[in-house]
Amino acid sequence: MKITIYSTKWSAGKTPIATNFALDKGYCIGTNEPYHIYDGFLPEEDFLSLDLNDEFPFIPDDIDIVFDLAGSISKSSLSISSAIKQSDVVLIPIYNEVKSIKAWLNTIAEVMQLNKNIIVIATKLKKKSKKDNFSHWWNSIDAVNIKNAIKTHFSTDIKVLPLKYSAVFDVIFEQEKSIAQLMDLSGLAKYQYKEVNNQFNAIYQLIYSKYAK
Repeated sequence: MKITIYSTKWSAGKTPIATNFALDKGYCIGTNEPYHIYDGFLPEEDFLSLDLNDEFPFIPDDIDIVFDLAGSISKSSLSISSAIKQSDVVLIPIYNEVKSIKAWLNTIAEVMQLNKNIIVIATKLKKKSKKDNFSHWWNSIDAVNIKNAIKTHFSTDIKVLPLKYSAVFDVIFEQEKSIAQLMDLSGLAKYQYKEVNNQFNAIYQLIYSKYAK
């Protein structure tokens, strides 16, 4: 399976998401990031690094790869267009920042010109205060704002899945293990990371049930 994780904004969470895929599901990584972290813990044969303007080769369908992409879509950004076009699905991580929502909506529209299989991941979800007593992260202020913005601007149904903020996104790089693998190390980790791991499992389930060939 081929999955693109793309964001024009820093700190949206695309690299932790891509890394968790690689460590949890054994995916290879393709990236156009000039300063990436993958050569520190992935075997050389499991990642491919290109410049923004270079084109990714066609990856055979029997190879599982996740493309971790940054930069703006343009005629010269061949790494982005070549990855998105051949991917089974594109994940776009978005967090609730008013001045950036419009830019992300434009990003979704641009990606749709290349690939209509899009899932938005609402990232960095936090409880704003102790008064927040929602039963599901869908109902957090950040997730609601992101869903409403997308629903207002697009007539087509774009699935949005929640992904709460968690310190585990730093730990996966420190320990070079996926969230599920970290949970196997101790009872405390199993408790601490259960919720965010369940959210990742929901992402996996949607991708494999809807977009797997």
